[in-house]
Amino acid sequence: MRFLPLRKRPAYVMGVSWPRSGHHLLARLLRLYYGATFTYCGFYGQANCCGQAPCARAGDIRYSKNHDFDGALPQDAGHRYLIQTRAFAPSVVSNFELYLREGGTDDMASFARFASAQFTAWRAFQDKWVTSDFASTQTVIPYEALIRDPMVALRYALGCFDDTAPNPERLHAAIAQVDGEEVAHRRIRPRPGTGVHPPRDVTQFRHYDARLFGYLDKLRLTRQEVNEMFRRHLGRDASEANMLALQTTPSVEAVERMILGSSEYAARGRKLRAV
Repeated sequence: MRFLPLRKRPAYVMGVSWPRSGHHLLARLLRLYYGATFTYCGFYGQANCCGQAPCARAGDIRYSKNHDFDGALPQDAGHRYLIQTRAFAPSVVSNFELYLREGGTDDMASFARFASAQFTAWRAFQDKWVTSDFASTQTVIPYEALIRDPMVALRYALGCFDDTAPNPERLHAAIAQVDGEEVAHRRIRPRPGTGVHPPRDVTQFRHYDARLFGYLDKLRLTRQEVNEMFRRHLGRDASEANMLALQTTPSVEAVERMILGSSEYAARGRKLRAV
């Protein structure tokens, strides 16, 4: 009689991802690799979901999803987290397409304001889940790494499930036949069986502008931080036309120095003294 080697069931892993960072792609790859017995919960609107994070059914559920939209998801050293992130510019383009489905205006000004506002949440996610001391103890997979070398990234993800010697044939098969998707013009278009495919080229986005996207790669401050300085010293919000440029300023102190040295601040001071 020939006994097959005992195969350890994968541990429960909490998936934490910035939206449009490849979470569903990775979940499909894991399902293809492990087979139909690999249980997954999408959390947001999924039937029979416990509604808790981490999952109350950990063990029965092997992998779950959470975007930590409100920043309240706990960082519990007793659980494993598989964290996915993505560069800001391409992720905000994808998110904008989904925002349009909620009635957003589809023009460059609307996109610029949307990107400006999204940076607040993106920076908070990076600080908590990518660059923090806690994150350094977890598995973090950037979208770019998943797309560039899915074999390496999937092996890394499998290690999170205690699978340290994955089957090469099943790895190749999963990567070659996984379903893809395309997000454009308010729609998510399935691409069945296309395998892992190249990422979006942001220069093909209909509202692409080299100057605008140059700002997106250099954002440092949130629009709230910029407006706080403007309200404090000028009694108004920053101009929307200048907001993204102002958000590339290295610090709030630098924004404050710029305001204090402006002719508008000097004129406002003269006006207040006259009153």
